[in-house]
Amino acid sequence: MVRTSPARLVTLTALLALTVTLGGCSTISQFVSGGSAPERDEETNQVTEASDVDVFQLEVGDCLQLDDATELSAAAVVPCDEPHTDEIYDEFEMPDGDWPGSEAVQTAASEGCYTEFEPFVGLAYEESVLDYSAFTPLEEGWNDPTLQDRMVQCVIYEPSAEGVVEVSGSLAGSAR
Repeated sequence: MVRTSPARLVTLTALLALTVTLGGCSTISQFVSGGSAPERDEETNQVTEASDVDVFQLEVGDCLQLDDATELSAAAVVPCDEPHTDEIYDEFEMPDGDWPGSEAVQTAASEGCYTEFEPFVGLAYEESVLDYSAFTPLEEGWNDPTLQDRMVQCVIYEPSAEGVVEVSGSLAGSAR
């Protein structure tokens, strides 16, 4: 995943899509074969142990320790009370139908994640020090009859001049 502001999300996510498309067979084969799921608390569903998991096993509320990799078939999840760089704060399904194209997917992701930013953080995006990006479906996953991937996951993080700030705890309601 490439860290970017929403204005640049379309361009860089398109590059990510191309990169993952070129190397995405491993992503799909991991999903089809079941992939690995993180250890979760039975009551809260929160991750209880750091592990690398298949991206198709990620859920809202998961905290991640991501690097600047542009190809993402697995992600390091950690309990949210441990230092992490990112958190999945929302997800939504795009409508069924033919592949709408990368630009339409990125526009939907940007709009959907923007809409849910303020309710999650407790502060308008324009006033916040936080930023967001999105994990989006790729054409091959969208068209795969087994996958039928339509999921967009919104990811929040705190950018800095040096990269991304590690935080501990959820950013929900942080008003940062």
